[in-house]
Order: sequence, then C-alpha cells, then structure tokens
Amino acid sequence: MKMYLIGSILTVGLATQALAAGAPTQHFAVMDTVGNCAVVDTLPSKVSGLKIVGDKVGYKTEAEAQKALGSECKSVIDRA
Repeated sequence: MKMYLIGSILTVGLATQALAAGAPTQHFAVMDTVGNCAVVDTLPSKVSGLKIVGDKVGYKTEAEAQKALGSECKSVIDRA
C-alpha cells in the first residue's frame, strides 16, 4: 500500500512540474500607485496596488508589454 501511495505522489509531482514548464509565460505591463511602470511575468493580485496597463490578459513577449507602457508612466523600472 505504501508503494502505491509513494508512486502516486511522485507521479502527481512530476506531472505538475511538467505541465508548469510547458505553460506559456505571460508578461504584464503594470503601474504602481505612484506612477512608476514595469513589466512583470505574473498576474498582479488585486491587493498589490499594481494596475495593469494595456491588455488585461497579458502579452506573449516582453517587447510587446514594454510597448504598452504609455506616456502616463512617470518612470519605467527595468528588469535586473
């Protein structure tokens, strides 16, 4: 019984990692409460204080998200 349980846990763990690795990355153009803008790779939560600028479902490439940063941004924070 323990063998089946361990096997199931390993299978689920490996399958989850494989599915996550194959998921496409979305890039979001965001603005903070001060007016600074940046591009992030995860959907910001509602409590983060970040407002999505442009396409609400994200962009396929970082370059597209960079283009979406508009003139209303006080400054653009680049990635490190």
